[in-house]
Amino acid sequence: MDSPSVKQSLERLREALDSGAPLDASLREELSALDADIRRALGAPEPVQVRGLAPRVREMSLRFAQQHPTAAAVLRELGILLEGIGA
Repeated sequence: MDSPSVKQSLERLREALDSGAPLDASLREELSALDADIRRALGAPEPVQVRGLAPRVREMSLRFAQQHPTAAAVLRELGILLEGIGA
């Protein structure tokens, strides 16, 4: 599976986080793990291997809403994209 839109959203998320309020270490670690899981899933031949990513992204967007509204918006968009590709 490959989706340029997902990769673009990941890049926008990284930019939004770099320009916003600082993240604590555990949140940064969780985002890093999510990013790695999504990138790994994009290389997977079967969408079934990546189920569960969209709900993780949606939950994370809710946690980011107050301190990182731009990042939260990108995470919501990313969740929609992941749902569209069966993640």
